[in-house]
Amino acid sequence: MTVQFVTNEKVAETSSKGNQEKWQDSGRWYKLDQFGYEGLAETVISRLLERSSMETDTPFRFVRYRMERMHVHGRDRNGCSSADFLRPGESIITLSHLFKREGHALRDVLARLPSDKKRIAWLAEETAALTGLALFPQYLTLLFEVDALFLNDDRHLNNIAVLEKDGRFDYCPIFDNGAGLLSNVQIAPMEIDPAALIRSAKARPFNTTFNRQVIHARNLYGRQLHIEAFSEEALRRALEEPLSYYAQRDRGLIADRVCQTILTRQKEPKSRK
Repeated sequence: MTVQFVTNEKVAETSSKGNQEKWQDSGRWYKLDQFGYEGLAETVISRLLERSSMETDTPFRFVRYRMERMHVHGRDRNGCSSADFLRPGESIITLSHLFKREGHALRDVLARLPSDKKRIAWLAEETAALTGLALFPQYLTLLFEVDALFLNDDRHLNNIAVLEKDGRFDYCPIFDNGAGLLSNVQIAPMEIDPAALIRSAKARPFNTTFNRQVIHARNLYGRQLHIEAFSEEALRRALEEPLSYYAQRDRGLIADRVCQTILTRQKEPKSRK
């Protein structure tokens, strides 16, 4: 079924990759594929995270996505949707905005620190102090682990957030994983060997390697993401329905890229003290 928007209440959200168009309709948020197969990445990652123990063993949650076909700008487009997870009166506050309210230019503060490990510790512990969320360091570690597993290279400081209502804070469900799995084919073209793209990817927000970022966070706060390794067969099963939204000529290439990314990235980085 193709979703047709009648309200035209579009929200264009700016990210480090550009503007992504989003709509809110009947209690769901819809967003378009902008640079490749972001809807598939969001959907597959959320389904694979269901195999983790995150929501049973921690106070943290993740957003569940599903594929959508949407009729916008006079044509059918692929994308995904998720339920609106905000409760009445609740707002999403990005860390950039949170620290700006306190008079800190967050990017500048972090740039002055001498190492990635000190940057992670400062961001984690200062956010916990500002919000009263004592487990924010563990939450940030979990976020970095998810990004490392699925190669999400767009976790900039406006993609890390908390929830706020009446001056009280809560942990934001993990969301916005659409830049993962080499989904942006403008910066990760389909004709380039995925192995080369995986090796060259950099993790945000500190522009370091995914392994280094995870190792530093785990050495500080411990491992948070517990999830069994995926077989290629299981990954291809998870891809079957989302791939049906894309052109037949692209499905094999997308499936191969996604499988190679996860099978490569799930090899554990070895923590070092």
